[in-house]
Amino acid sequence: MPMRIAFHKELESLDQEIVRMGALVERSTQWVTTALVEGDKELAQRVREGDDEIDAVFLDIEKRSLALLAQQAPVAGDLRLIVAILRVVNDLERAGDLAYNIAKLVQLEDFREPGLKSVRALVSQLGTAAGCLIGAAIDAWAAKDDKLAADIARQDDNLDDLHARLIEKLVDLKGEESLGPALRLAMVGRYFERIGDHAVNLGERVRYFVTGDEEHLG
Repeated sequence: MPMRIAFHKELESLDQEIVRMGALVERSTQWVTTALVEGDKELAQRVREGDDEIDAVFLDIEKRSLALLAQQAPVAGDLRLIVAILRVVNDLERAGDLAYNIAKLVQLEDFREPGLKSVRALVSQLGTAAGCLIGAAIDAWAAKDDKLAADIARQDDNLDDLHARLIEKLVDLKGEESLGPALRLAMVGRYFERIGDHAVNLGERVRYFVTGDEEHLG
């Protein structure tokens, strides 16, 4: 097989691996949200175990991308795609780590006590929104669609609003027995909010690839 054909086949494969990795991170975010709301420690453990697969995909994509850079000296669109891939895998790996961190908290704490009901509902919305944002970012990546990618930041505003409402409700909680769970739910809320930030970053990487404008690299 001619070298350039092999190069483009490998690049296409890496492009598709990003979609697969994104799907794994989206699933982890969805699972950990369910685990938290339902107090499902076994599902939280599956999220933790799934992080090993996410990390393995991350390392494989990074290694293969760097090999393409070293061996082929790509230019123009090919170079932009490899640079975008290297940035995206970092964002996805970090988002996966955040889901892992939430899963650890779920295993340490039962957030289903009655006094946390209204707060738990907000956390559920926050987790669902974070998962949807990762999904939307991966859709934008798969389509290489600048308009879809630009819309990610607008969608993230909703997640930020939910996070702000969560903090307000946590501040209003009364009773010493709620203090520990409230502090940990504040951490959970922050983790979900950061997953959204990584989705926004992913959208910006798509815009960099499509437009060539380096301001989207951040």
